[in-house]
Amino acid sequence: VYLGKGATNRKQTVRRLWGYLDNYRGKLLTVVFALLLTSGLAVMLPWLFGSALDAISELDFQRAYTLGAYIVIVSLLNSIVRFVGRYTMTIIAQSTVAKIRKDTFDKLQNLPIKYYDTNQSGDIISRLTNDVDLISNSLASVVTELISSVITLIGSLVMMFIVSWSLALIVIIFVPLMAFFTAKISKVTRKGFIAQQKHLGELNGIIEESISGLKVIKLYGNEEETAEEFQETNERLRDAGYKANVYSGFIMPVINFLNNLIYVVIVIVGAALFVSGRVAITPGDIASITQYARQFIQPISNLAQLFNTLQQGLAGAERVFKLIDEETEYVEDGTEEVERLKGALEFKNVSFAYETDKPVLKNINFTADGGKTVAIVGPTGSGKTTIINLINRFYDIDEGEILIDGLNINEYKKDHLRKNIGVVLQDTQLFTGTVYENIVYGDLEASKEAVEEASKLANAHDFIMKLPHGYDSEVYEGGQNFSQGERQLISIARTILSNPDILILDEATSNVDTRTEFKIQASMRTLMKGRTSFVIAHRLQTIRNANRILVIKDGELIENGNHHELLHQKGFYYDLYTTQFKNLVLEEE
Repeated sequence: VYLGKGATNRKQTVRRLWGYLDNYRGKLLTVVFALLLTSGLAVMLPWLFGSALDAISELDFQRAYTLGAYIVIVSLLNSIVRFVGRYTMTIIAQSTVAKIRKDTFDKLQNLPIKYYDTNQSGDIISRLTNDVDLISNSLASVVTELISSVITLIGSLVMMFIVSWSLALIVIIFVPLMAFFTAKISKVTRKGFIAQQKHLGELNGIIEESISGLKVIKLYGNEEETAEEFQETNERLRDAGYKANVYSGFIMPVINFLNNLIYVVIVIVGAALFVSGRVAITPGDIASITQYARQFIQPISNLAQLFNTLQQGLAGAERVFKLIDEETEYVEDGTEEVERLKGALEFKNVSFAYETDKPVLKNINFTADGGKTVAIVGPTGSGKTTIINLINRFYDIDEGEILIDGLNINEYKKDHLRKNIGVVLQDTQLFTGTVYENIVYGDLEASKEAVEEASKLANAHDFIMKLPHGYDSEVYEGGQNFSQGERQLISIARTILSNPDILILDEATSNVDTRTEFKIQASMRTLMKGRTSFVIAHRLQTIRNANRILVIKDGELIENGNHHELLHQKGFYYDLYTTQFKNLVLEEE
């Protein structure tokens, strides 16, 4: 039973799908020819079977043998042609889906960061996996079955009236009755399946939270409460599943009963007509009609399910095409290509908001000379990371302008700009592969010696060499088999290898111990020489030597100067620094 929302624009979605299928016209013609041939052969079989039965009743065994041979040949040919058709359609479907999946993934690489901030990652993944699978199912089976069912339905109906119009009318009379029972039962089961999906989602959420938050659950001793919550949701899922599946289980028995009833009625009425002699009918005709009735009823019972699956496929395709049609971040890209940057940066009256009427930065003005270090400090949520996002053009400003080397940042091509900016974030991202592959990601053309040198500068070489396979050691998804500090060191080595002109450190040493932090700071001072560097830090001792410190509060630049100048002003920075210093003294005591 189809539970999701249907496509809002079916015609447009079908046209888009045809645009992909159009590349396989020759194969599609093969499929259509195979469907026509198999349906025609299938319609022939009941007539051949009935004729053979009449030949036997007339003791014409030679004709019966001949017709039996025809039945075997037609059945074999039908199976071969059906296989060829299905095989060809499977190739078309998988090739089409592979192209759709590639187009979708390629678009994901070119979408702006804003898209990922405003759409749930689970929904994005679902489009690339579940929705594409729905398209695959529709193309691989539904299209062929739908066409085949329609042809068989029409063919068997015509043949029934040719063989015996009176018996054909009996079959037609039962169709509304079957449709009535199926619709009634489906209406009840639909509600049950919707409830089942809802409770299943709730149950999956509880399972995911209980696994990811197991330490917190144990820490507060809430194992029993969590188990009770699971049990309650599990019981609701059981009740909904019971109702849905019990009622849906009625459909096939009802249809089978009506099928058998049709056969009985056909045989009784056909026998009565045969005995009475009022209508020219033979036992073979009666046998043929019973088989044509099966061929006629089977597509009717399948069409509803096929329609539901087709609806799912179109709805999935519409969601995927909507993602593919999203505007890339390169639509308004600059044209200036640059190999290296001097690193001089200036913010002029810059204002920005992620959401309308909720400004994050308000009229920010500052300059950063090339090769100098600029620290950005302030309370959580003040807009520090937003400044970094704007420098990378992850977002475009609402007002003002940002200049790099005297040129508006919008004039640069984004990929050229970003290749010259190195970023080390607080939350590191490692990819599945080896340690070496994660570091060389910063410069895919770098030599092994350069990778090792970058690792030494980041103080990562020693711990890497202690791993079972050194640089060839495997990194699990997200780097789960490494500590936070180790992941940070690998990330820093990757940034060092990229040799950027502008370096951004967003709490880069927050996840390492004090001794490792001291070593990294020494390496960073070497790395930052000759490079414009932006450092976001909450521990103010780490930025005392910065050439310039920007103090951001509530999206406004309230103080600007070096460490000693800001302390002398005894403003907000002074309060932050002295508060941290007092806390450190208390901790030491």
